[in-house]
Amino acid sequence: MNVLDVRARAPFASVASAFDAPPGHPGYGWSRDGRGPVENAELATFAGPAHCGWQSAAMMFIGWPLGTRADTSARSRMFIRDPHGVYGAEFRERLVRSARLPTDAKATGYRLGPLELYLSPSDQDEAIYIVAPSGAERWPRVEPMRLCA
Repeated sequence: MNVLDVRARAPFASVASAFDAPPGHPGYGWSRDGRGPVENAELATFAGPAHCGWQSAAMMFIGWPLGTRADTSARSRMFIRDPHGVYGAEFRERLVRSARLPTDAKATGYRLGPLELYLSPSDQDEAIYIVAPSGAERWPRVEPMRLCA
């Protein structure tokens, strides 16, 4: 249910069930190591702004290095799930909806219900992985970060 862009936390079976229609800001409350929700300055995932036509894309902002409370964009990384290419065709093409985790991928401790955030040291500068009970997705990094006014 989505009333005024406020969602009840649901037991998501897949990444798509959580992010095919991403919630508006402030988004979902992620936990870390069983504690949460974490502050949005540490990890935030929400829909792109409607006034730019990006509302179907899910944007993830992570304080960097992992666990950092980012007080500026220079201290964070942005990743995007854009299956419709509204943010840019290159991000639709770089999204992998049926991803295989690299052998060096590790759970970060961040969870959204049964969904888990994974990083792979071999490609953490390129993408993150969201793992669900039914499979995983690889979301590409946006570098340089591009926001709308």
